[in-house]
Amino acid sequence: MPLDRGARSAAQGPADGDPAAQGSADGDLAARGSAEGDLAARGSADGGLAGQGFADGDLAAQDSADHLAARGSADGDLAAQGLADGDPAGWDGAAADAAAPRVHTHRVGAYTVVELHGEIDIAGVGIVGPGLDAATAGDEPAVIVDLRPTAFFDCSGLGLLCRAHRRVMERGGRMRLVCDNALILRTLRAGRLLDVLRPVATLDEALREE
Repeated sequence: MPLDRGARSAAQGPADGDPAAQGSADGDLAARGSAEGDLAARGSADGGLAGQGFADGDLAAQDSADHLAARGSADGDLAAQGLADGDPAGWDGAAADAAAPRVHTHRVGAYTVVELHGEIDIAGVGIVGPGLDAATAGDEPAVIVDLRPTAFFDCSGLGLLCRAHRRVMERGGRMRLVCDNALILRTLRAGRLLDVLRPVATLDEALREE
């Protein structure tokens, strides 16, 4: 009997009495718990990533929908613009007519009024120059140059006005200038012609200056 009790105690000792063995078992359980915790955390993260994937997919779908809606709106605006503008060919033709340089001359009282239309640049001067030369020919010419219909005016136009003014002065005549365009007036100022030509804003003002 003592031997049996001792054998049983020895057999029980490693399981219950040996602290090292018990510690090892507890460590194994802690490690297992840690591993399970890691797996749970990973599962949670994977779930979060999956959720994020669904969210990203929703955002991508939303972006696509927004893009299509914006494109549809833009296309609608372009269509509306097309309807508002009417015939593009007709619009281009009107713009070309407004830019084309030309001269319109008529008489008002004692003056020959020379209207300069369109773009008065290096090419335009060659077109309108002969008409202005004709108006400043003869003895004591009285000329009013009207720049109100002018769409564009550069330094080539300054040379044209200087030539017309010189021709009028050489013939004992008088020349007036009508201009209400701020950009053209700035060009005249840069060319130091404001004090020489003394432009006025309306034809009536030019006719009153006797």
